[in-house]
Amino acid sequence: MKSAIKTIALKYPLTRGMWFTSKRAIENFRGLQFYWNDFTRYGLSMNWKTKDRDYKKISSELIYQYHKIEKGLCLPPPRRFFGLIAINETLRLLAEWRSAGLPSTHPIYRAALDVLAAYRVRLDTTPPPPDVANELIPRLNKVLQDFDPEHAIQTPYIASTPPSDASAILHEIALARRSIRSFSDAPVDFVKVEKSVEIAMLSPSACNRQPWRIHFYDDKDQIGEMLRLQNGNSGFGHTVPLLAVIAGDTTSFFGVEERIQPVLDAGLFLSTFLLALEANGLSSCCLNWCASIENDRKAHTLGNIPDNHQIMTFLAIGIRSADSLVARSHRRPIQDCVIKH
Repeated sequence: MKSAIKTIALKYPLTRGMWFTSKRAIENFRGLQFYWNDFTRYGLSMNWKTKDRDYKKISSELIYQYHKIEKGLCLPPPRRFFGLIAINETLRLLAEWRSAGLPSTHPIYRAALDVLAAYRVRLDTTPPPPDVANELIPRLNKVLQDFDPEHAIQTPYIASTPPSDASAILHEIALARRSIRSFSDAPVDFVKVEKSVEIAMLSPSACNRQPWRIHFYDDKDQIGEMLRLQNGNSGFGHTVPLLAVIAGDTTSFFGVEERIQPVLDAGLFLSTFLLALEANGLSSCCLNWCASIENDRKAHTLGNIPDNHQIMTFLAIGIRSADSLVARSHRRPIQDCVIKH
């Protein structure tokens, strides 16, 4: 019916103009729906100052504060006392962590102590004003009673230098990585997937909060249901042995000012993850998530994905078939993207 109406409408100049005007109006209305959906998602989840404080919010805010100190310790001379607000917030959040019954052996809690220990050493050379020192140093000494130097991870440290052939190796991996649309029946070694995740988790993120979340599915029926919500897997979706959903945890951020960060940080993770998969002998294909609001909600339900995990993309993972063909995917000339000022 829709096709017949479109054929008739496009046949005459007057109705053709009405068709495109109506189509644009409908698209604008749908756009407003997307904006409203994003507004409610960000407004509800991007807020740390709520009563329902849990591990996700406490840990994100703790990393956000102690990483300020960690970055400050890396600044070049001249060096001076700094970071009083961030230190006070870090100490407050450590107390909240303990009050919430979260384990003191947790890597994030231990990382905070590593940073505080480095900061305490720094105060010996860049001391605070006497009135600040009289209150701050005893508080630091008290919380560092739990600090175990034998299990500490040094921060900051001298930056390492990559091997001399690193550029050539990275270039070869990037050349080899192509979107695969024909997977073999060979099972995916999930140990290799986890190794790739560990590499990708070294990607940068805003204040090191690492908001990426990756949901994996290996059940054929569930993969089929999920892929029916995505419009770019026609002809090969049935061959996908492992499906990943890359998402950004919006509760990792303090307010709507950071609304682009889940997308940016998850994208940084994804880029590294693709290369890491290739380096570990696994093939992949990004499946864009330009989905309707309805399909986005269905995917959250079918995949048991929390509402605050904003879906960025689907990712097919597997072993390429022996006769798998790939697109050349010609790249633009470098002049199209390099703008030198």
